[in-house]
Amino acid sequence: MNPHTPGRSCARAERPVPRPPVRLGRAVLGLALVGLGLRFLALGMTPFLVPAAIVLGGALLVYETLRVRKPLVYEVSPLWISRGSDARRLAALRAVRLDWYRAASWQPWRPALLLELARETWPLDLGLEGWYDVWDCLRELRPELELPDWRRHPGVLKLLAQRRRHGVRLPPGVVVHEPSIAAMSVTAGLAVAFAELFVLPALGPAAASWEPLIFSGVAGLAVWLYTRLDPPRLNHVPPPKNRSRSPNPGSGRM
Repeated sequence: MNPHTPGRSCARAERPVPRPPVRLGRAVLGLALVGLGLRFLALGMTPFLVPAAIVLGGALLVYETLRVRKPLVYEVSPLWISRGSDARRLAALRAVRLDWYRAASWQPWRPALLLELARETWPLDLGLEGWYDVWDCLRELRPELELPDWRRHPGVLKLLAQRRRHGVRLPPGVVVHEPSIAAMSVTAGLAVAFAELFVLPALGPAAASWEPLIFSGVAGLAVWLYTRLDPPRLNHVPPPKNRSRSPNPGSGRM
């Protein structure tokens, strides 16, 4: 139990720490991208922005992998709600809504359950382990907020189906059909081979300096078409929890 949340804990959500092999793999991938981008720059690849973007992307990946983050933990008890070392009375929670947020202007938008307090808003990121437990706990402890069941919320169901795209943590019991990564890799490889055998010869010698950009575009288009033919979808969602009071399932921003 969080010492900053007095009383019996109802639910807890936290950001899982990647395992060392995963962190090492991300760091190696970031360094490889930096090296590849620098190689393209040395060869004079045009347009200049392509290798520069590769270097920048690799550097950001290495930075995000190696930087030390404080664990982000949300915890709810019948009387309190806490975020890290900051705790508020549960009665101070004025509203809850599903919406998008970003911690800084240079970071991507993320789906979160926004907890609106008196003078601030806490974003419960749906990428946290246990966000679904906190959601259920808030519904039980504060039914007057009319928070819909995430199992029947259209916005949440759409996010669960697109979990790879938005980085949403799947609740227990939710089964999602996702396109096979191996099949997408084979499709991209065949598309690149087709471009090398037929497209580049048709474009002539002038296309030699554009090879990396053409191959990347062809591979990206092939993966996009594959995901359109075999899109991710929800195969199973647990039934909603029984409650004496059922909020409107259509409420929320998403």
